Amino acid sequence: MSDTSGGLGLFADRAFQAVTALLVVDATVFLLQEHTGPLWPTPVNWLLMIAVIIPTLLLCRRVQDDPASSPVVRRYWRKVHSGISLFVLVAALRILHETGAGGWLLPASIVLHLVGGIALTRPLLGLPFSARSRAHKVAVWIDLGTLTSAAGWLIWHFAASAQFADGRVTVPRVLSALVIMGAGLNGVYLAAKVVLAGVDSFARRGLYWIGASALIGCLGSAISFLQPQQPQGNLLTLMLPFAAYAAAVGARMQVVDTAAGDRVRRPARGYSLMPYVAIAAVDAMVIYNDLSGRGNSTLIDGVAVTLTALVIIRQLIAFRQNAALLARIGVQENRFRLLVQNSTDMVTIAEPSGALTYVSPAAHGVLGTPPGDLIGTDITLRVHPDDRAAFARQIAAVVAAPGATATYQVRLRHADTSYRWLEVISANLTDEPSVGGIVSNARDITETREVQDRLSYEASHDILTGLANRALFNKRLAAAVTAAGPDRTVSIVLVDLDDFKTVNDTLGHAAGDDLLVHVAERMRASVRPADTVARLGGDEFAILFEDSAHVELDQVLTRIATALLEPTVIDGEPMTVRASFGLVDGRAGDNAGDLLRQADIAMYEAKARGAGGYERYRPGMEARGAERSRRAAALQTAILEDQLVVFYQPVVTLPDGRITGAEALVRWQHPTEGLLGPGAFIDTAEETGLIVPLGRWVLYAATREAATWPSGLTVSVNVSARQLRETGFPAVVADALRVSGLPAHRLTVEITESVAVGGGATHDNLYELRSMGVKLSLDDFGTGASTLTLLASCPVHQIKLDRSFVPGGGPDAIADAVAQMARAFGLQAVAEGIETADQAVRVTQLGYERAQGFHFARPMNAADFRTRLESPAATATPVTAG
Repeated sequence: MSDTSGGLGLFADRAFQAVTALLVVDATVFLLQEHTGPLWPTPVNWLLMIAVIIPTLLLCRRVQDDPASSPVVRRYWRKVHSGISLFVLVAALRILHETGAGGWLLPASIVLHLVGGIALTRPLLGLPFSARSRAHKVAVWIDLGTLTSAAGWLIWHFAASAQFADGRVTVPRVLSALVIMGAGLNGVYLAAKVVLAGVDSFARRGLYWIGASALIGCLGSAISFLQPQQPQGNLLTLMLPFAAYAAAVGARMQVVDTAAGDRVRRPARGYSLMPYVAIAAVDAMVIYNDLSGRGNSTLIDGVAVTLTALVIIRQLIAFRQNAALLARIGVQENRFRLLVQNSTDMVTIAEPSGALTYVSPAAHGVLGTPPGDLIGTDITLRVHPDDRAAFARQIAAVVAAPGATATYQVRLRHADTSYRWLEVISANLTDEPSVGGIVSNARDITETREVQDRLSYEASHDILTGLANRALFNKRLAAAVTAAGPDRTVSIVLVDLDDFKTVNDTLGHAAGDDLLVHVAERMRASVRPADTVARLGGDEFAILFEDSAHVELDQVLTRIATALLEPTVIDGEPMTVRASFGLVDGRAGDNAGDLLRQADIAMYEAKARGAGGYERYRPGMEARGAERSRRAAALQTAILEDQLVVFYQPVVTLPDGRITGAEALVRWQHPTEGLLGPGAFIDTAEETGLIVPLGRWVLYAATREAATWPSGLTVSVNVSARQLRETGFPAVVADALRVSGLPAHRLTVEITESVAVGGGATHDNLYELRSMGVKLSLDDFGTGASTLTLLASCPVHQIKLDRSFVPGGGPDAIADAVAQMARAFGLQAVAEGIETADQAVRVTQLGYERAQGFHFARPMNAADFRTRLESPAATATPVTAG
């Protein structure tokens, strides 16, 4: 594109040089022939004219084919090219006429000459006036009338009147005078039309030269045709080349200005010089006429008076337009003042040095300072220290060039010493006389920034603890791994709180949240400021140690574990926290997702080893994690495919050993591993949430089996904390009783002490079960949060002494105290884990009413338990001293 444009530009330069040189030759030859006579046959003069026109046509063609020009410009110059082309034919006809080819060729050339003039006139007539308003259009027509009147008089005086120099008036002479007047006035009108044209896509200089070409062509043609005394060289051979040259200059100007692109346009004047030029010309004629004493003074004076009247009318219109303009300016100025004064945006004008020269009233609301107090001060002094460098860069870019603008945000000091965020748009208007400075429009966005900052913070931080969230942790982990190197490692620790669900279940979620906040504070205080502590969700935390090569991570984890074990008061109760830690080290090139997965595997290994420990990831741990996943999938299959079975351990009365019911104990009849006890799968069920469907299955199976037992026998079913948190659990129990037909009083739901102290849904479910008639038993009593308050508030019917407190051969204070508390609260006392006759005798002596254990019977399947019940006494082992 650039190569093509460069080639066309060089072609235009050479064509213009050629037409200039040929015009000089043509004019020189014309003048020589005027003084010396013909230098050669007349046709040669017309050939010179053709030589001038041809480069002009090439320049016009260059404009009409210019892709950078607008379509209207190319179309205009195409018409000009066609009109000028006709004058080549005019010259050719003259040459043939001069060589004697025929007398009709001269009239034909004159007709073609007129057609060419009309063809060149039409595109100029099509240019629109720049006037828009009605008053402006009237003023333009008055200007044209003034100019045309003056021009008409001058043309008459200097050209047309020569037709009647000898006093004779004939029809041919009148027609000749009219032609001269018409051609001259047409040229003047076209020239004025060009001056007043309002087409922005044209090069204004090019249009001026086209107007000059029309004026030269019209006047020159009229004088050449109708002047009685024709020059010997024929005036057309001089005037037409000059007209062609003016068109060539116009084409050249169009090419140059189009190639230059956007140009700074001169502002339009609010007045026109044309009527004043016209009246000046007529006044000069009046003075000349008075000094020379020539005739026609009345006509000249009449023309002068007429033109003066037109100028006065034009001036009155101008005054009216100015008055209307001033009124609009006053209204706009008042509107602008009101807008600025009542706007909440602060508008300032400052010198390039920063000194304020104008401050709008909104400054008092934005910065708390009266505008007058800010005038003359340096706004930079109010910029927040952290923003000054960026502010200086923005202002420097604006000051660098008139018209430059910049949009930026900056903090400015308020009168109360706080800082306000402002969104500022600054523009360099130093080249505008009415402004002469840097204009800034500032809007207070402090609240918006605070909301944005808060949303940004919340998007990357945990709302409860204020720690980094998973998204921010992953981002920092990825960056740390990328920055790692041979001597720079990163370490990741995943932390899971042990038995945290018990806190939520027993004390409620509010207490659980308080405990999470406490854990976050202890963990944050135990690491370096550069380390990232994050809460990934629930009770799972993570710590990122960047550049961990110089950190004793074992000591850090021990410090964290010790800090968590320090008691804290939650909901009025002292509480400690144990956590399991999984640790993995990463280096450059490691995948952040893989590192998190490995840390998770190590953390589950730590949990499997026991609460409160930590494990460092080692290759091969995935296999154990995969085994846990496989066990969970197998357990889910077992629930769906009825691989589970329920065993029943009899509960007997003391001291006679009569069976009063049984505790339902789940077993897993594994397809390949045989019969598995609860220790092989209950933990997996708790970790995966399968404990809920597992417990439901046991409940339905146990109630269905117990419904076949003799009336009066009860069945005890263990219920997990997670089951009791389910809001629909009482409905599940009611449905199991309905389906089985078992009366509610024959079902005992066994819960642990940690579950019994729970609030919320757990509390509501326990009371609803009791209201249904279901018996409640407090299992493993003495191993948890056993308090008198618990016995007083929990709606249980019996307590079961944990097997670890069953007395041996001598007195036992705990077993005795539990029995006494049961009697004091009106509860039934049951002793678990009775394995010897001596233990059975001892708990009987302490006042226990029920017992179960291997001494009486081991857990058995449903068929064996029914067989035991069918025995004559339906007893296990009687209580006798060994």
